[in-house]
Amino acid sequence: MVSRDMVRIQVSEHRMVMIHRRSLCDNCSRRDCTSFNGSRVTECPNFKPHFVIFMKCRNCGAIYDPYYNIAALDSELCPECNEAKKNEGMVVVCHR
Repeated sequence: MVSRDMVRIQVSEHRMVMIHRRSLCDNCSRRDCTSFNGSRVTECPNFKPHFVIFMKCRNCGAIYDPYYNIAALDSELCPECNEAKKNEGMVVVCHR
């Protein structure tokens, strides 16, 4: 079972990678890094993942790094498509 603070990304037919959504520091392989300041880190010049992963956006086809998309609503969309999706209005249908 995957917790809400993790996302499972399929990297090949039989391989999955779990990415922690809480902070980049949770996914970093660097030791003794001083970037962690006690709060959520979403950008870091010293970030070094355990595995290099690139994904193709389901919507626009852009290639992106899912590690820098950890706060996304949909992990299969690039950051730009996720931002556009977040700004869309919600449609509510009422039945009487």
